[in-house]
Amino acid sequence: MMMRIMFKPVAVFSIVLALSVVNLADIRIRFARGRTSATVTGSIRAGGRVCYVAGARRGQTLNAVLSSRSGKVNFLETGETSYSFVVDRSGDQTLCVDNVGGSTTYTLTVSIQ
Repeated sequence: MMMRIMFKPVAVFSIVLALSVVNLADIRIRFARGRTSATVTGSIRAGGRVCYVAGARRGQTLNAVLSSRSGKVNFLETGETSYSFVVDRSGDQTLCVDNVGGSTTYTLTVSIQ
Protein backbone atom coordinates (compact mmCIF):
# COMPACT_ATOMS: atom_id res chain seq x y z
CA MET A 1 0.00 0.00 0.00
CA MET A 2 2.83 2.43 0.89
CA MET A 3 4.45 1.77 -2.49
CA ARG A 4 1.25 2.67 -4.32
CA ILE A 5 0.89 5.96 -2.43
CA MET A 6 4.50 6.95 -3.25
CA PHE A 7 4.17 5.91 -6.87
CA LYS A 8 1.43 8.42 -7.73
CA PRO A 9 3.43 11.59 -6.85
CA VAL A 10 6.49 10.18 -8.62
CA ALA A 11 4.42 9.39 -11.73
CA VAL A 12 2.86 12.85 -11.77
CA PHE A 13 6.28 14.50 -11.32
CA SER A 14 7.71 12.38 -14.15
CA ILE A 15 4.93 13.40 -16.53
CA VAL A 16 5.33 17.10 -15.70
CA LEU A 17 9.10 16.83 -16.15
CA ALA A 18 8.71 15.06 -19.50
CA LEU A 19 6.33 17.74 -20.77
CA SER A 20 8.68 20.55 -19.72
CA VAL A 21 11.66 18.94 -21.50
CA VAL A 22 10.01 19.67 -24.86
CA ASN A 23 10.85 23.36 -24.37
CA LEU A 24 14.48 22.55 -23.57
CA ALA A 25 14.91 21.53 -27.20
CA ASP A 26 14.26 25.11 -28.36
CA ILE A 27 17.38 26.88 -29.57
CA ARG A 28 18.10 30.27 -27.99
CA ILE A 29 18.96 33.12 -30.35
CA ARG A 30 21.57 35.34 -28.75
CA PHE A 31 22.24 38.88 -29.89
CA ALA A 32 25.81 40.16 -29.76
CA ARG A 33 26.32 43.06 -27.34
CA GLY A 34 24.94 46.26 -28.87
CA ARG A 35 23.31 44.43 -31.81
CA THR A 36 19.60 44.19 -32.58
CA SER A 37 19.79 41.31 -35.06
CA ALA A 38 21.23 37.82 -35.24
CA THR A 39 21.53 35.23 -37.99
CA VAL A 40 21.56 31.48 -37.47
CA THR A 41 21.93 28.66 -39.96
CA GLY A 42 20.87 25.07 -39.68
CA SER A 43 19.78 21.94 -41.43
CA ILE A 44 16.36 20.38 -41.21
CA ARG A 45 15.13 16.96 -42.22
CA ALA A 46 12.13 16.34 -44.47
CA GLY A 47 8.94 17.17 -42.57
CA GLY A 48 10.99 18.47 -39.63
CA ARG A 49 10.50 21.37 -37.26
CA VAL A 50 13.06 23.45 -35.36
CA CYS A 51 11.98 26.03 -32.77
CA TYR A 52 13.94 29.08 -31.62
CA VAL A 53 13.40 31.48 -28.73
CA ALA A 54 14.51 35.09 -28.45
CA GLY A 55 13.96 37.45 -25.55
CA ALA A 56 12.09 40.68 -26.27
CA ARG A 57 10.28 43.39 -24.33
CA ARG A 58 6.65 44.42 -24.62
CA GLY A 59 6.16 46.93 -27.42
CA GLN A 60 9.21 45.88 -29.42
CA THR A 61 8.78 44.59 -32.96
CA LEU A 62 10.25 41.20 -33.77
CA ASN A 63 11.08 40.61 -37.43
CA ALA A 64 12.23 37.27 -38.82
CA VAL A 65 13.30 36.32 -42.34
CA LEU A 66 13.90 32.76 -43.46
CA SER A 67 15.57 31.39 -46.58
CA SER A 68 16.39 27.83 -47.60
CA ARG A 69 18.11 26.01 -50.40
CA SER A 70 14.91 24.16 -51.28
CA GLY A 71 12.49 27.06 -50.85
CA LYS A 72 10.24 24.69 -48.87
CA VAL A 73 11.00 25.99 -45.36
CA ASN A 74 8.57 28.39 -43.68
CA PHE A 75 7.37 29.64 -40.30
CA LEU A 76 4.84 27.48 -38.50
CA GLU A 77 3.09 30.62 -37.29
CA THR A 78 2.27 31.97 -40.77
CA GLY A 79 3.34 29.49 -43.46
CA GLU A 80 5.44 32.33 -44.92
CA THR A 81 9.18 33.01 -45.08
CA SER A 82 8.95 36.35 -43.27
CA TYR A 83 7.24 37.09 -40.00
CA SER A 84 6.78 40.27 -37.99
CA PHE A 85 4.83 41.08 -34.85
CA VAL A 86 4.69 43.52 -31.96
CA VAL A 87 5.54 41.79 -28.68
CA ASP A 88 2.58 41.95 -26.32
CA ARG A 89 4.30 40.38 -23.28
CA SER A 90 7.95 40.69 -22.27
CA GLY A 91 9.96 37.48 -22.23
CA ASP A 92 10.86 34.68 -24.59
CA GLN A 93 9.21 34.70 -28.01
CA THR A 94 9.09 31.42 -29.95
CA LEU A 95 9.57 31.01 -33.71
CA CYS A 96 9.22 27.56 -35.26
CA VAL A 97 10.67 26.68 -38.66
CA ASP A 98 8.86 23.95 -40.61
CA ASN A 99 10.16 22.01 -43.60
CA VAL A 100 7.49 20.92 -46.08
CA GLY A 101 10.04 19.51 -48.54
CA GLY A 102 13.11 17.28 -48.48
CA SER A 103 16.09 17.69 -46.16
CA THR A 104 17.74 21.07 -46.64
CA THR A 105 19.72 23.89 -45.03
CA TYR A 106 18.28 27.25 -44.03
CA THR A 107 19.22 30.70 -42.74
CA LEU A 108 17.15 32.60 -40.19
CA THR A 109 17.68 36.28 -39.41
CA VAL A 110 15.87 37.74 -36.41
CA SER A 111 15.84 41.42 -35.48
CA ILE A 112 14.19 43.26 -32.64
CA GLN A 113 13.43 46.97 -32.79
